[in-house]
Amino acid sequence: MPTRSHSACLLIVVLLSTGVMARTDGAQAAAVGAQVGVDRAGVDGDTPPNSQYQDKVGGVAGIQGEIGVARDLSLSLQPSFVQKKCAVLVAPSTRNGSTTELELAFDYVSVPVVVKFAQAGGRIYVAGGVTVDFLTAATLSGQGSDRDVMSAYNNTGFGAVLGFGVVIPAGRTRFTTELRLVQGIANMTSGTAAETAGALAPRLHATGWELIVGNLLPVGKH
Repeated sequence: MPTRSHSACLLIVVLLSTGVMARTDGAQAAAVGAQVGVDRAGVDGDTPPNSQYQDKVGGVAGIQGEIGVARDLSLSLQPSFVQKKCAVLVAPSTRNGSTTELELAFDYVSVPVVVKFAQAGGRIYVAGGVTVDFLTAATLSGQGSDRDVMSAYNNTGFGAVLGFGVVIPAGRTRFTTELRLVQGIANMTSGTAAETAGALAPRLHATGWELIVGNLLPVGKH
């Protein structure tokens, strides 16, 4: 896990450093739009005894703003609602028992800040940046009950974002489709008392893929 997080952070630094050295002529106009998508998210880190994690599908919905800062280089702010889910499979305690499946769901207000590097005349791009996530709900479900476990998790999280996108121009509007990896770089749980409050393990990190579609409309004259 540390290797994945550190590699993602190193690549972000390289991308941002490249952007600082880019030429400033030909910067694109500012644009705003909306975006929706799905994520296949999960957690990794410590695992409870006789258990394993399994990724599940959640949702993404929000807005995005983008401003050109250099030639083929833009800065994007994308505040969104993000739901992350994962299954927890607990092995049976007896030979003839059945596996118990629990679901852990997180609701976040997420604020990714990414730098986009356009290629092929602006038709494709590579993106890298960071995200700050504010936890609004955490629920552990299973065996006919739902438990609020928000107190077991940190209210704020941080992650690294790496993505590849395709742009389809349609008049003044640009439609975008992006596949991105989001890797948590901070522990999700809230210290030594986390397990008694409902956390699965003392050290957990969010991880997952997001597929997002959106649109961008230029602001002002273009």
